[in-house]
Amino acid sequence: MKVSTWYFGLIEFAGIASSALIVGLGGYLVHRGSVSLGTVVAFVLLLATLFDPVQQLSQLYNTLQSAAAALHKLFAILDAQPDVAESMEPTPLPETGDVVVDNITFVYAAGSKPALENVSVTLKAGTRLALVGPTGAGKSTLAKLMARLYDPQTGSVSFGGVNLRDASMDDLRRRIVVIPQEGFLFDGSVRDNLLIAKPDATEAELLGALDRLGLRERFEALPEGLDTEVRERGSRLSAGERQLVALSRAALVDPAVLVLDEATSNLDPGTEMLIEAALERLMVGRSVIVVAHRLSTVQRADKIAVVSDAKISEIGTHAELVALNGHYALLAATWNKTQPH
Repeated sequence: MKVSTWYFGLIEFAGIASSALIVGLGGYLVHRGSVSLGTVVAFVLLLATLFDPVQQLSQLYNTLQSAAAALHKLFAILDAQPDVAESMEPTPLPETGDVVVDNITFVYAAGSKPALENVSVTLKAGTRLALVGPTGAGKSTLAKLMARLYDPQTGSVSFGGVNLRDASMDDLRRRIVVIPQEGFLFDGSVRDNLLIAKPDATEAELLGALDRLGLRERFEALPEGLDTEVRERGSRLSAGERQLVALSRAALVDPAVLVLDEATSNLDPGTEMLIEAALERLMVGRSVIVVAHRLSTVQRADKIAVVSDAKISEIGTHAELVALNGHYALLAATWNKTQPH
C-alpha cells in the first residue's frame, strides 16, 4: 500500500508538472507566434491521455496485491492437512448402535495441558446424553471427539462396535451429524444451503424433511420461499432462521446420532419456541449428545455427564446428581435462579 501511494503520488505530480510546463512554454511560444493555440491545447490533451495508463498501473498493483493475498489463503486451504485421516480400508458402520468413549485423552497441541484426560462414557442407542460444566472444562471437545471431528491421542471412540477411525468419512457423516450453535450459510438460496447436507436429495425428500420438523410453512413464507437468497453467512436471515436451516440440514441427512451444541444467543420467544419444537421432533428416535446450557434441556436428558477439569466428575440422571449435592447440584441451583421456568 505504501509503494502504491508513493507511486500514484509521483505520477500525479509528474502529470501536473508536465501540464504546467507545456501550458507555460506553449503560452510563450504562442505569444511569439512560433506555434498556434490549437497545437498547445492538443499537446495538453495528449499528455493527459499518456498519463492515464501510467496511473492505472498503480490500481493494477493494488489488484495484484489483493489477488496474491487471496491466492495465499487459497493455497493454505488446499495444502491444509485434515485433523482426522481417512481409513484406507474402511469398515461399514451399522445403522444404529451405542457410542462408546473408552479412556480417551486429548490435547490440542503437543506439550499443552490435556483438554480431556482418561475420559470414558457410553451413549446408549436412542438415548440422550447432556454434557454440562463450567466454560473451558472440555464439554464441546468431548462432543466433537464423539463425532470424530478430532481423534484422541489415546483411547478410542466407537459406534455400534466399530472404531470411528476405521469408518469412512462419508459413512460417518451419514450416521453422526453435528449441529453447531451457529450454522454456517453460504451465498446462495435457502434451497442451496439445505442441499449442502445431501446434494442428491430430491424435492420430495427436501420437503419431507421440512414437514417432519414442521418448518415447511415457515420457509415457504420467506419472500421467495426456498429460493430466497440468503447472502454470505446468511446475512438476510435472522439468527433464529439460520438455526432452523441447520436443523433442517440434519433432518435431510436423517442420522442415527445428533451432536448438538445448544445455542446461547437470545431469540424472541416465538422463534425460540419454534426452534425447540423442531428440535424435539428431530431428536425423536435418535441418540443425542447435547452440550447443554439450559436446565430444561438437561432435565429431559436420560443421562447427564458433568465435565470438570478435563474429566467427567459426575454422571447420572438429574435426580441422582442433585442428590449427590456436588458440582451438578450447584450448577442446577444457579440455573434455577437465573433461567425462566
